[in-house]
Amino acid sequence: MHNRAKKFFNTKNAALVFATLCFANTAKADMFTLHLQQGNIDETRGFESVIDLFDRYEDGTLDSIISGYDDTKASFGQIDFRGIPMTLRFDNNAVLTFNVPDADIHNMTFDGGSQEESFQLLKDWLKNNKDGLMKKILKAGVEKTPYDMVAGNPNSLMATMTDNSFQRAGGGVLGNFVSYISPNASQHRFDFDGDTKKAKVYSLPLAKTFNFGNSGYALLFDMPLTYADMDGSVSYAAQLGLGLKIPVINNDKMSWNLIPAGRVGAIGSEDMLSGGILYSGTLTSDLQIPVGNFTYGLTNMVGYIRDYSLKVDDYEIEYDLQNTIFKNGVSVRWDFTDKWALNGSYAYTFYNGSELFIDDYHDIGVALVRKFDKGSFFSGMALVGNYAFGSNDYQAYRLGINLLF
Repeated sequence: MHNRAKKFFNTKNAALVFATLCFANTAKADMFTLHLQQGNIDETRGFESVIDLFDRYEDGTLDSIISGYDDTKASFGQIDFRGIPMTLRFDNNAVLTFNVPDADIHNMTFDGGSQEESFQLLKDWLKNNKDGLMKKILKAGVEKTPYDMVAGNPNSLMATMTDNSFQRAGGGVLGNFVSYISPNASQHRFDFDGDTKKAKVYSLPLAKTFNFGNSGYALLFDMPLTYADMDGSVSYAAQLGLGLKIPVINNDKMSWNLIPAGRVGAIGSEDMLSGGILYSGTLTSDLQIPVGNFTYGLTNMVGYIRDYSLKVDDYEIEYDLQNTIFKNGVSVRWDFTDKWALNGSYAYTFYNGSELFIDDYHDIGVALVRKFDKGSFFSGMALVGNYAFGSNDYQAYRLGINLLF
């Protein structure tokens, strides 16, 4: 890599580090809270992991929340489970009554002879998804809150799989580069029920294109890896995408390609008791029209996505999600020198099928691209920014570096 390339890389790396540090200094609110009452005493405690919260009940350590808690007397607990209210009420005989109104769960009772054993019965019920109990709670989270990591918001696995399929087919601000490694950091803000929570997301998309000679046909491969921290609750995700670029028109006046593709993604979070495997199929039309120093793009994608059950910390996680995907966008690239280009894009995403808290959203992207001479290690680099917004006051900002080959 020549000196100018090294200088460009260092500048962009500094921008990413700066953005990451800014994201790390945002205010934090715990994803789970417990409001516990016994007699005339009540206390509220926040938790980053729902497993830590459940352990207070399972291990009989509620006295860590209310000093002198008596597990032979009645008590009332209200849990905020990622925006879904749950109640756990013990009577004087240690019988537990469980309610989750948003999931249509009412007055389920568990009698184990002690508070710890009664809660263990509830936990086993949830682990084994008996009567679809866990599925009801998870679906309520997807439909009624913006916090689930599998679906329901543009920070979820469903949304990032959609966006990656669209980007890989030529949509977005980067267009069609042969390969890229694009580490990026982003911050997502969620306003819900008077509360604001923020997610810091760190991604490493890897992609490679295999061209079939000069035929215009190409095999598109990518494998994005993601780490997310939503107010201390972490999750990990990975995807694998494979597509075939089929040229329809390819001349000096127009490039039009069709890209059928398949993708599988997995995400897991023990902290949030959330996880799943999604698989999707998409068909994308990508039209690029050069006019002087500008190239105008129109990209339209339709697809289908659904989930497959997964175990997270011995819990049977199933959402029963089935959605049709529509994502449409426009883009423009301005090659203002032979080495520099400025790209801009807009896209609108809509899901139809299983109910989602945010089922449509908008993306506005911009990228400053530096192209390198032939023989350089990289063919180019880009500083990429993105702003997304949707219903329920959803907003997201992203700043990243893309290393292009």
